[in-house]
Amino acid sequence: MQGKMLKGFADRLLTLVFIADATLTCVALLLAEWGRRQLPIGDPVTPEPFIKPPILIAAALIWPFFLRLFGAYDSRRTRTFLEELRAVVPAVAVSTLVLIGFFYLFEFRFVSRILLGYFVVLDLLFLLNFRLIARVLVNWVTSGRMARRLLIVDAGKMGRELAALIGTHPWSGLALVGYVDDDPARRGETVAGYPILGTTGEMVPLVQAHQIDDVIVALPARDHEKIVRLVLDLLPQPVQVRIVPERFEMISARARVEDFWGVPLIGIRDPVITGFDRAIKRVFDLAIGGAAFLLLLPLMATLALAVKLDSPGPAFYGPWRVGENGRLFRMWKFRTMVLGADRLPRHKERVDPRTTRLGRMLRRWSLDELPNLWNVLLGEMSLVGPRPEQPWIVERYEPWQRKRLAAPPGMTGWWQVNGRSDLPLHENVEYDIYYVQNYSPLLDLIILCKTIPAVLRGRGAY
Repeated sequence: MQGKMLKGFADRLLTLVFIADATLTCVALLLAEWGRRQLPIGDPVTPEPFIKPPILIAAALIWPFFLRLFGAYDSRRTRTFLEELRAVVPAVAVSTLVLIGFFYLFEFRFVSRILLGYFVVLDLLFLLNFRLIARVLVNWVTSGRMARRLLIVDAGKMGRELAALIGTHPWSGLALVGYVDDDPARRGETVAGYPILGTTGEMVPLVQAHQIDDVIVALPARDHEKIVRLVLDLLPQPVQVRIVPERFEMISARARVEDFWGVPLIGIRDPVITGFDRAIKRVFDLAIGGAAFLLLLPLMATLALAVKLDSPGPAFYGPWRVGENGRLFRMWKFRTMVLGADRLPRHKERVDPRTTRLGRMLRRWSLDELPNLWNVLLGEMSLVGPRPEQPWIVERYEPWQRKRLAAPPGMTGWWQVNGRSDLPLHENVEYDIYYVQNYSPLLDLIILCKTIPAVLRGRGAY
């Protein structure tokens, strides 16, 4: 569930952690310089301070970026302190190397290794101890009087999913008291660690007896009349009531509820990569994609000329592909087939008779896809994402397969580094859906690194 109730407290906590990481890193830099001057170890230092405002600003920007990249702000990967440790330590290591590069780039006097050692130790101590304290405080808040006491109506699949979400997201500020279920035989049972307290007919006295602050109704839509009656019964009570709508798993990977001047609307085709992650992905695409485009421009010009000389027809080919949320766009590639190949029988074999001599070489090394960089710069594609599929294939998708359209298509992706064209179609889609549901900047980086050996092996590239 992505509503304000679960996200409000979490967003405030994430903002606090974000600011604290930047602040504590700057404090660690200043204390490291102070310690370097106070402790008589190593060569004497000059009286001029080394840690100046530009360095502090750079650190305040670099550290949150790489902490996010390594998943330090991802609740799915930091459920325990050990998992946070695995995210924070490599993030600090990479951030420190980038900061050293910043020193050289802007011609600052290089910092001593002793100062750098002090800083890394202090920074890790500050960041990790802050997370320990924050974790203890969050657990105290969510288990004490400050937590909002929650009751879930219906102990079915949806109710259990909500309980699992609350159990793994303590920063939601909610404390689940138990369930209400209309099966009288289940009274007193424990489901996912929480008791069934009674039936919907006893809702009002249960809310009063257990001092409930929030109620989530997870009944199926076929119980419409029961839901309406339950909401009306709870109107006089000082509780917030929320209803879980029908699941949209077959349509989109995520749904978002928004207020349209008092009318609740459920967005079933909203992008799954939003906010800070969306900005990081776009900046990454522009920076890496733009640099690659400029560096490879001479090679692409040479290949375009070679394609023209190899066989009659244009150098570039722009087939229509289905992008994010089903938008059509022309994906540019070097032409690898003879003119009029669309009218010939389709092949998916090692040797396709429609492919030109040069085209086979371009496909073998994935050079035919270099013009995709233009699509990346236009924002129609990303460097990493689901495979951009042909419209006729998308038209034949099962509803669950359309989840892969919830993110920008990519030049490379999870399926390409796990088998490329050797995988059957349904497995390609499953890999793409895995990417959509588990996106992170670090996953993009991992896929890009794995793409190079996958291309060099040439397995499945035909």
